[in-house]
Amino acid sequence: MDLFYSNYKATDRFIVMNEIDSKHILKSFRKNIGDNIRITNGLGCVCNAEIIEKGKKIKVKIKGIEKFETPNLSIHIALSPLKNISRFEWFVEKATELGISQITPIVCEHSEKKKVNTERLERILISSLKQSNQFFKPKINSINTFEDFILNNKDQLLMANLKTSNKLSEKLFTKPNICLMIGPEGGFSDREIDLAKEQDIKEVTLGNSRLRSETAAIYGMSIIRSIIN
Repeated sequence: MDLFYSNYKATDRFIVMNEIDSKHILKSFRKNIGDNIRITNGLGCVCNAEIIEKGKKIKVKIKGIEKFETPNLSIHIALSPLKNISRFEWFVEKATELGISQITPIVCEHSEKKKVNTERLERILISSLKQSNQFFKPKINSINTFEDFILNNKDQLLMANLKTSNKLSEKLFTKPNICLMIGPEGGFSDREIDLAKEQDIKEVTLGNSRLRSETAAIYGMSIIRSIIN
């Protein structure tokens, strides 16, 4: 059964869907009053709901809610905004499908773009959440500078760097919350690498190939999942 999204609370009895999803439910899926749909709130809850009112915004009655446990592994990707924003959006879509927990855009010295449209990224993320049948919505954090991020983030930080030979392996992981930092097209600067070393951030290689930033992020995330799971 197809999945929809709404930020309802576990104590709610009714949900009013937004206009876009309402039109999709009625026109594309040809649902009618009395039909059931599944809705997640992105916090691990999935409800079975019955359509009770039609219109621009349909209303549903919650018949039951199933609560899923939060995954033990939290993967956080910190990625520089990319010159071609569609590539960053592709990353958000695919990372959501793979079950990422957090995404933080970080501005580095070689970053050619300094801004992201978080509202658009949120829409892409929710669309991917529904398509991939995920029940936990990733968090998109506010854009941050490289320096502020490495000083204030509490996850175990790993930095992807072609100049090292350290491979991703289970022995690197000391926390269940792991953040992999991926630089811009020009890579991290020497100063940024030195700052990371001062904070005891581990450098890791993703192979000998020079990957695009968004490819490196997805590849690195996939390796971490395969090692930990």
